[in-house]
Amino acid sequence: MNGFTIREARREDCREIRRLIQELASYSQYPEDPAIETDILEEDGFNPEHPYFYCFVAERSLEDSGDAVVPNNSGEFSDIGACGSSNTGTSDDSNANILLGYALYYYTYSTWKGKALYLEDLYITPGCRGQGLGSAIFNRVAKRAFESRCSRLDFAVLNWNPARDFYKAKGAIDITEEEGWHHYRLDREALAKLALEVNKVNVNNE
Repeated sequence: MNGFTIREARREDCREIRRLIQELASYSQYPEDPAIETDILEEDGFNPEHPYFYCFVAERSLEDSGDAVVPNNSGEFSDIGACGSSNTGTSDDSNANILLGYALYYYTYSTWKGKALYLEDLYITPGCRGQGLGSAIFNRVAKRAFESRCSRLDFAVLNWNPARDFYKAKGAIDITEEEGWHHYRLDREALAKLALEVNKVNVNNE
């Protein structure tokens, strides 16, 4: 394996994406949290009527290593660079479909700025870190946001994650520090409780 190619994810990549999601959860110290299954990823990301997310993936390339830019099979241009083998320990061509990393994102909306893009996950398997692959796939997401006329690219990073320095070097601003914004979440249980309250109100009003 001489390098890597970044391309748009396909439906058949979902099993590998699910594997990388689990790796990311374990790295983030939440190994039991991922409940998503491959078939849900297939339905949610590759429903032609309304995909809920988009994804770039990185895979091994048979192209010569280096900083060359070459077209992939779809005619898009792909970043090629040196990269070690994945953490599975395999390196032969029969395992060329093993994904080395992924970036999963979706569109959001700001009433102040308009269309925005949210980067949910960016993960590179350990054997390929430090070779520029994370930078290349992040840049591809940023390029997509720019070309889609998004006003901004948002994402969250755990406070202990050394990747914070990587993102700051890319020009990212920690809005919790700079602007005082805090990211809040309602889980499924909290949503069910509020939905029940709405149902009770509707019944009482009938």
